[in-house]
Amino acid sequence: MSSALVKRQGMRAITIGGFSLAETGLTVVGRPTFAGWQAAGDYIRCVHKASGWWLADWIVYGDSRLEWKELIDAEMGIDQLTDQTVREYRYVANAIPASSRLDGVSFALHQVCASLTPKQQRKLLAQAKDEGWTLQDMRRAVRAEKQRGVLSGQAELTGMYHVVYADPPWLYADSGVINEGDNYGRAERHYPGMTIDELCKIPVAAHARENAVLFLWVTSPMLSACWPVIEAWGFTYKTSIVWDKMLHNFGHYVSVRHELLLICTRGSCLPDRPVPMPDSVRPVRRSDVHSEKPPEFRALVEQLYDGPYVELFARRQIKGWTTYGNQILEDVAAAV
Repeated sequence: MSSALVKRQGMRAITIGGFSLAETGLTVVGRPTFAGWQAAGDYIRCVHKASGWWLADWIVYGDSRLEWKELIDAEMGIDQLTDQTVREYRYVANAIPASSRLDGVSFALHQVCASLTPKQQRKLLAQAKDEGWTLQDMRRAVRAEKQRGVLSGQAELTGMYHVVYADPPWLYADSGVINEGDNYGRAERHYPGMTIDELCKIPVAAHARENAVLFLWVTSPMLSACWPVIEAWGFTYKTSIVWDKMLHNFGHYVSVRHELLLICTRGSCLPDRPVPMPDSVRPVRRSDVHSEKPPEFRALVEQLYDGPYVELFARRQIKGWTTYGNQILEDVAAAV
């Protein structure tokens, strides 16, 4: 069926129990009985609860039909269905399969917990149904669930290190700008964030040698907020490296294509190998994985300094490095 034909048809009115349900409202037909009013209400409530999932699964099915690719954009434009809405509903449908969805819990509540693991989703959705949670209740529960995972995986440091390399899960004041598909924007969708106070409590200072260096990743919006973390970890800011990502990412004010790697020291910690001196701007095309840092920067750290090395908030185990991160712990647990 063509997009034009769908547009011409629009929504056909549905009559239930003496009420006509149309695209722009409800009209009364005759003098409905109380039972008719109930029947119409039951239908309206069911549609209201299910329509989010209908739209989400409809979008995902369209994605699966590769031969429709050229027609999809035009279809999504009907009734001003924005790119942002399409991306958000697609994300939720893929993140929460039908087997994990819970009747009696709204699409909006499912949407809030979509960034959790399936096990966490099922637990919180069941609680939401039993206890009649609001959106605010679910947001608080999701944040607490993420904090438990982060703090249990990041705060148990051991050993003493000459080099600390960290890419903290900065917690932003908003949910971020959705852009360029689901891989970028909305940081908390991809990893559990930590507040500045929580980051400051990680006992990095107790595991850094008297003479040590910290390489700290920070985005421009968090630049002023990161200073207490540097101080709490026992370091002093010295200079920075600019990662030119070579691809843009929409921000609130500018198109952002860079991130900063701050160099901070403790005691006397000039590079062990100062030459050849690296350039302060490093153009490396970013990957499609949210917040993933190129391995070239870890290699740069090794070029400048001898170990022992520790990486905080790491995504994987690295030969020659001690690494801490939730993703690593989950991979190890899955292998046992």
